[in-house]
Amino acid sequence: MKTLVLLFFSFASLAQCATIFTQPLAQITCEGDSIRLFCLSSGGSYQWEKRRPSDPKFTSITGARSSRFAFLSGGATHPSGSYYRLKISVGKCVNYSDSVLIILRKAPIISALTVCENTNVPLSSACSWTINGLPVDSVIATPSLQGAKLKAFSRFSTLPFGSCVLASNEVTLSVTSLPAAPVHAVKLVKACLGLPFSLNATGCSPSLTFWFDISGRKVGEGSRLLVTRSDSSIFRASCVKSGCEGPLSLGVKIAPIPIPEAPENMSPSYFCSGVPISLQASGGVNNVWYETATAKSNLSTASALAMKAITANGANDSLLTRFVSVKINDCESSRTLVPIRIKTQLQLEPLEAFSLTGDRTIPIPETNVTQASLPIRVSYSSSANSPLGPFTSPGLLIRTVIDSLGCSTKDTALVHYTRNGPIIHHLIALKTTNCSTHTYLIKIQGCPLKTSAIGSTKRYESPSAEFILTGGLYRFICNDGETDTISLNLPLLKQPSSSLRKSFTGPICAADSAFLTLSIDSSVRFIGWELNGHLFSTDKTVKGILPAGEYGGVMEDNGCFYRAEKILLERKSNPPTPTLEKTGAYFVRVQSEGIPEWLIDQTRSTDSSYFQKLSKGREFYARAKWRHKSLSCYSPYSNVYYVDTPPTYEFTVYPNPTKGLFSIEIAYETDDALLQLVDLKGQLLYSKQIKNSSRKMDFDISPFSAGTYVIRLISDGISQEKTIRKFP
Repeated sequence: MKTLVLLFFSFASLAQCATIFTQPLAQITCEGDSIRLFCLSSGGSYQWEKRRPSDPKFTSITGARSSRFAFLSGGATHPSGSYYRLKISVGKCVNYSDSVLIILRKAPIISALTVCENTNVPLSSACSWTINGLPVDSVIATPSLQGAKLKAFSRFSTLPFGSCVLASNEVTLSVTSLPAAPVHAVKLVKACLGLPFSLNATGCSPSLTFWFDISGRKVGEGSRLLVTRSDSSIFRASCVKSGCEGPLSLGVKIAPIPIPEAPENMSPSYFCSGVPISLQASGGVNNVWYETATAKSNLSTASALAMKAITANGANDSLLTRFVSVKINDCESSRTLVPIRIKTQLQLEPLEAFSLTGDRTIPIPETNVTQASLPIRVSYSSSANSPLGPFTSPGLLIRTVIDSLGCSTKDTALVHYTRNGPIIHHLIALKTTNCSTHTYLIKIQGCPLKTSAIGSTKRYESPSAEFILTGGLYRFICNDGETDTISLNLPLLKQPSSSLRKSFTGPICAADSAFLTLSIDSSVRFIGWELNGHLFSTDKTVKGILPAGEYGGVMEDNGCFYRAEKILLERKSNPPTPTLEKTGAYFVRVQSEGIPEWLIDQTRSTDSSYFQKLSKGREFYARAKWRHKSLSCYSPYSNVYYVDTPPTYEFTVYPNPTKGLFSIEIAYETDDALLQLVDLKGQLLYSKQIKNSSRKMDFDISPFSAGTYVIRLISDGISQEKTIRKFP
């Protein structure tokens, strides 16, 4: 009997546990999708539990206390790889459903791409792609795709059935333009046989330069290529910028040429002491002269090598050396020795001074010379009309000795002369200045015969005693021998040197200040500045808002007036002051006759449009600019427009997620806006024009399938986007 009672209670206890008829199913779906778990049992109290990948054990899910449990996947709350089960309690009996695994497919993540122009954009075949919202399979990178928006879409199969599409992040495509082909300053390079030569390419800097031979094999890098070849060939170059290689250049052709033979010495076998030397060698204009056989730098590339006069004073001749080569088409021969033999200087016994009182001629003096190659030739010259006299005034006797080799020497002797008669005539000089010809008219009075004017290098004679002379020291004499002399030091008449400084190099604006200043020697008197031919100012420096016109400085020196270089001051007009005014709800507009230049919150803007958004700042200024070729003239700044409350461009979408009905609330009033519904591939599904709308509007997307969509609001030229998810 006791046994039957125990069995009865045992069966009663088993009857209290719930029976599970349908187990929840494991699911593979896309992150962010809704997960629905269902477990059918005979009854009891329910509590769903989960174990995330980082959890050591299952924990209860708050609020999940029915046989059905639905939630949005993803995030830290429901990550991929989590396990879920249902705890069913009936009295003290606790049952658990199967633990089901939820695996979430994640959206692909792509990085911004930088590709070379005319190359294929690397698009993974595992995804479908859009550029600027348009689907593509393969894309050739062109400059028009610079800044294009790139997205990837992955399709995943889901369990227990179906599939889903996830969109990646949007990245910007950067297209690197191919550099242009380099150019070669020299298309044909004549190279010396067996010697290295350099090829040049320009246009790649600061990028790399690659060189290729005629077979297309890369042979070097850099703007210069050092090559040694014995045959004709062609080399081409390309520019490599940011890893992108441009087209090949037209190329440089090389033509090997033979090295010329060494030249022959064509110089004289000797040179006279103290005489400038000119060395000659065969080769003509192709000669290169060196100081030593190994010198790296040359002395000259002229046909002949000119050397300064060299004096040899010793008993023996002096010996020097130089070297010469022939250079044709940059190919240079070996160097030839050129000996230079300098004959020792002639030694001449000097003349003593002569004194003439009654006699007016000099007897031929005796000549004694050593170190000369006989025979010798002796000649004389003097300040008299004939070399040895007669003398009418003190002077010099000059003797020149030349030997058989052409080497010469000379000496001089003073000639003291005393007049025979008394001075009976006294000369008077009258001077007239001719500023236009920079000369003087000198009239000499008191000479009954022909009158002479003796300058530093020339003697002038005039029967009428009138002379037209330039500046210098002159001595005037009467040719009768019984007249005194007059000396006149005539200042040189010439345009005084002056240095002009100015603050402008071309036209300036009407409101700009300018200055002109003229620097002259202190001995020259400054008269003033002329403006358009009329006296403008007597100051050497004029500055301020100078009138436009032609300026010129006027100076006076030695009684003559001169004008300095004329300067043209040209002025261009400044635009009038612009004004600012608000236009619409979100813009400020400038009324300007020139190009606007904005100052927003004390920061200069590069935007030269006539409108600015109020959201850019709080204080707006503007000035106008007129361009006169390379000159820019500005107006004064406009009035200040101050923004009290900058407009904001924001809107919200709720509830999100939604089953179809949702509201849009805009943070600002708008008179004209455009609402668009777009799928993740960028396809426009719905569009509505909003006129005179309130800030809150209700919409319904129930006709569209479940998934993620983009709500786009375009207002005042500003586009904003929000993502919304629709449940089934």
